[in-house]
Amino acid sequence: MLPAPLKEQFVTAIRRMLRPVVRQLIAYGVSYPAFDRIVKHVFVEVAEHDFALPFKRQTDSRITLVTGLNRKEVPALRERTGERSVEVEHTVTTHVIGRWMTGPPYADATGRPHPLPYSSDRARTASFARLVRDLTVDVPVRSVLDELLRVGAVELLSNGDVVLRREAHVPAGDAEGKLTLLGTDPAEVFATIIHNIEHPETPHLQRKVVYDNIGAEALAELRAEARRAGEEFVRRANTLLASYDRDRHPKAPGGARTRVVLGTYYFEEPAAPAEAREENKPSRPPGRIRRSR
Repeated sequence: MLPAPLKEQFVTAIRRMLRPVVRQLIAYGVSYPAFDRIVKHVFVEVAEHDFALPFKRQTDSRITLVTGLNRKEVPALRERTGERSVEVEHTVTTHVIGRWMTGPPYADATGRPHPLPYSSDRARTASFARLVRDLTVDVPVRSVLDELLRVGAVELLSNGDVVLRREAHVPAGDAEGKLTLLGTDPAEVFATIIHNIEHPETPHLQRKVVYDNIGAEALAELRAEARRAGEEFVRRANTLLASYDRDRHPKAPGGARTRVVLGTYYFEEPAAPAEAREENKPSRPPGRIRRSR
């Protein structure tokens, strides 16, 4: 158990780590209630498998104790821990799109959506405002339109009509493969950092190089050079790990089967201008290498 000051620091780190996660949850239309259900299931799964007592079976009471979940929720959550995923709740915007394509008065009989005026003084005239109000959601009509415009699902014409352009916002590229990496790579980095906190006597490799005053005009060249350096590193890492893999080399050292990952990454973000930094802050060297100790 962490002492209180370190626990506060840990929670602060988790909060910072969650910001990009929450950003993408919102961007991809996953609501807070859906995220809440996912987190509850993960808490139960981890308590079930990682915090069981060796001398007795895991009980609802113990899971309640270690997770803080309501005891009435735990049995139902335990029944669903083996399921592949938690049902994701539709957002207001997906409900609007779904109703728009259902049929009259907002679409034809085949589900082809009509262009809709933003609003109308005539109660029986189909409009975007009426569509949103029909769903009885407690969100301003303009806010719904702004979000649909942001994700590129609708277009607002010069005559005031709102036109549905696509059914949903889908990330470009090989989304399925990249989202699979999202479920593995960050978890591996997090587990490495936690291992180094809890086992400083046997640290795992954890290093990165950071510079915070690189001009934007150099980024294109830097990205290309970083990619070449990363690819060279990956080739060497592949050769190293493959030399110990028992499928390829049956005479390699034995022992319990273990999964080993050796990776690299590149990241960039805007940095605060020099004048925005604290005036009395001690100067740092231009770059640093963070490493496990």
